[in-house]
Amino acid sequence: MKTTTVAGRTWHYSHCLGRLTAEHNESKWGRTGGYCYPMDVAAASDGILFVISRGFGYTRDEKEHDTYMRVGKTTIDEDHIGDFARGGFTWPVAIAIAGDGMVYCSDEHENTISSFDPDAVVTYPEAGPGPNDREGWGVEGSDEGQLNGPSGLAFDANDDLYVTDSLNNRVQKFSKGGDFILAFGRYGTGDGEFNRPWGITVDGEGAVYVVDWGNPRVKKFSADGTYLMSFGGPGDGANSLSNPAGVAVDSDGDVYVTDWGNRRVQIYEPDGSVLAALYGDADKLSRAGEYNLARDPDSVKRLARIDSDVMSYLARFGRPIGIDIDEQDRIIITDGRGRLQIYRKDNAYAEPPI
Repeated sequence: MKTTTVAGRTWHYSHCLGRLTAEHNESKWGRTGGYCYPMDVAAASDGILFVISRGFGYTRDEKEHDTYMRVGKTTIDEDHIGDFARGGFTWPVAIAIAGDGMVYCSDEHENTISSFDPDAVVTYPEAGPGPNDREGWGVEGSDEGQLNGPSGLAFDANDDLYVTDSLNNRVQKFSKGGDFILAFGRYGTGDGEFNRPWGITVDGEGAVYVVDWGNPRVKKFSADGTYLMSFGGPGDGANSLSNPAGVAVDSDGDVYVTDWGNRRVQIYEPDGSVLAALYGDADKLSRAGEYNLARDPDSVKRLARIDSDVMSYLARFGRPIGIDIDEQDRIIITDGRGRLQIYRKDNAYAEPPI
């Protein structure tokens, strides 16, 4: 549905960005670009988005330089500014922005957290800034301060960084420079226990929300790691989750979870009661998609042969993974179909009379 209204809240579908590509193009559609398996998105001020693409998942032993693996910098209106860190990762997962504007990224294969200058962008087909143009930290292991499969990243109000240390089944908190502060969690199914935690966010009051991929729930903690509550559960029902990946909290305290296995975004009230679900509404091409269609006339003919049921299917989320919410409560979701889908929350919306 283009508009979803539940319990005095309304979400409107806005538009989509990007397509599956490693290119930058400039045409009558403006500066356009795209993503290859976008894993996560971070919304900065002034409508700037940073999107981390995993590419084809080559390790450095398999392929020296994967141009699809990078961080893209774009506006929410799809003015693609450029990229950085092409080939600078092995298995990039998450992205977060520090208070000074530096962009931090996790790599679950290298067990590192890297930081980049957000203004050091280039345009395709230039390579770089790459692995030698970053600062970073991280040591593989299971001791305090060591990492094994780091995934989600989230800064708190003090600019300390929470990291979901997925294969160690815990969350660790560091300074921006990588100094260990605290850790919480262990393997298990009980309160405060994890089975491959993935996404993470910090709300306006400092509470920490962690998505537990293997125990499909969202768990809420205080800033010091004290367990507070959990919600969700296995399945495909209204209040269920299947391999949830990302989490974000809006200015009203509503919680958004990318329900990867069920191909939807679940929305919960602050108390964990389910509100609604978003399934994807990208029935119109992005600017990048329009450009790609225009330069291949035969693709227009092929598109015309696709029946409406297939087109409706393609408009929905492939596999939603990353999610962030900007200062205007616009919800930005990374879609496995090589694009972002954008929704906006509208608390002033009134249903028209029947």
